[in-house]
Amino acid sequence: MTYNQHTFYYQIVSCTQNSCNNMNNNTVYHLQPTTLQPTQRKFYPVIGNTCSNPYGVADEVIDLMKQKPIGIRPVSCFVRTPVDGADYNGDYLPLGALLNADSPQVEALRIEPNWIEKKRMEDELPIFTPCCVLQCIPETRTYYPINYTCLLDFDILQDDNPTISLDELEPELATLPQVYYCGRATNGIDLYCIVPISTPQRYAAHARALIHQFKRQGIIIRVADYITHTRTLSSDPSGHFNENAVEFTKFWD
Repeated sequence: MTYNQHTFYYQIVSCTQNSCNNMNNNTVYHLQPTTLQPTQRKFYPVIGNTCSNPYGVADEVIDLMKQKPIGIRPVSCFVRTPVDGADYNGDYLPLGALLNADSPQVEALRIEPNWIEKKRMEDELPIFTPCCVLQCIPETRTYYPINYTCLLDFDILQDDNPTISLDELEPELATLPQVYYCGRATNGIDLYCIVPISTPQRYAAHARALIHQFKRQGIIIRVADYITHTRTLSSDPSGHFNENAVEFTKFWD
């Protein structure tokens, strides 16, 4: 991705519908500035408030999402700069394209030595919702999920695990049957992972079970408290993908 005056103008330029349906671990997607004028594009703010869907998410809708290959399941993606007249629903982009994107801004952030500047650069990256698709209520700019991706994402921080080599851990995690994705987090130091889950309506119970399971192995992971959380772009073309990952089915109530 590239940016201009702290506003992103982006589109996926090598991900047609057909290529998204046939994406594989060797596919690299490039996100670059769109040639469309700002008035022809949608711009989005940082997500503020979220709430539960007042109508619920039907089981049939969730089942349809599960039938999609994980890499083409849509997520909501937002840029950080609100513009008058914006459509606040964001772009619905395939998850795999975001994770596997070639992003010069992420690479620049990873080699930036100044931590203050690094934080500023991170705050300008797009955000997305790895676990759900959001719909906006324009009058209140409140968001609620209209579907779940049936995924759970988590971080493994080097600071939380000082005695563990993340360089050695990453390929080991990639071999676990439940891990769909394992790659570097936005900062290039920590690990970012995604697993499919069987029951997104019980996201919190899945999260507690996963935390406990890793803790038994001496690994501390961090999982967001709620399913509608947003994530700063964490693209890593060298990340590990497993489209045949099996669902994590355990709960901790």
